[in-house]
Amino acid sequence: MPERAPGLPARTGRALLAQWHRVAGPTWTVLCRRRLAAVPLTAASVVLVIAFHALALTDAGERLVWSLGGVRADVPVWLVLLRLPLSLFAPAPGLPWWGALLQVAVIFGMAECVLGTLRTLTVSLVVTAAATFFARFLLTLGPGHVLAVPPAEAMLADTGPSAAVLGLLICTGWACRAPVLSMGTVVTFSLECVLTATLSSRAHLGGIAAALLCAAVACRPPARAAPLPPAPVTARQDAVG
Repeated sequence: MPERAPGLPARTGRALLAQWHRVAGPTWTVLCRRRLAAVPLTAASVVLVIAFHALALTDAGERLVWSLGGVRADVPVWLVLLRLPLSLFAPAPGLPWWGALLQVAVIFGMAECVLGTLRTLTVSLVVTAAATFFARFLLTLGPGHVLAVPPAEAMLADTGPSAAVLGLLICTGWACRAPVLSMGTVVTFSLECVLTATLSSRAHLGGIAAALLCAAVACRPPARAAPLPPAPVTARQDAVG
């Protein structure tokens, strides 16, 4: 009796499990081999998230955090560029500190093991900058535009790691040949933009575009090894044959 082919749910589960192993496998291998030395950027980022949260609990500390990493639509562009690196770790509106900590520890760590420290840092800054400046563009749109946001959104802080996390998920999935992770991230954040009219959700469209560009340019998956050509047959071997 012929063996019954696995159904769609079974095939889908196997495909998802295979893609999970493509991401988790390299991450676990690097962590086991190098331990904390594999994720210096992630370790520093975790410390910054905790330190900024603790400082923001006091009035003086909150002012210090804002002066170091505060970004908003009314902040001059040159000052935004200076504050941009630390804005990733400043408290974000609507995101609890433990949520930011979890995102940074898990996603930054995974990306740093797969992409390396330099590319992880580059993607984080490029995608965050793209989302920040796309948010400024959105605020210039008239109220009738499909991407228009409420004017009150201009006074909200544009801080936190969400844009960087978006970019790192896309680039990590791309580098690991795990399209479910990359495209799933794109679809999820795009749906968020459709379902909510907040500035932060719609600014992620700029982050998605920047992340896809980073993935195509700097996070390409390693080339598959080409099959070795057959060994040439020598005259002696031919004679023996």
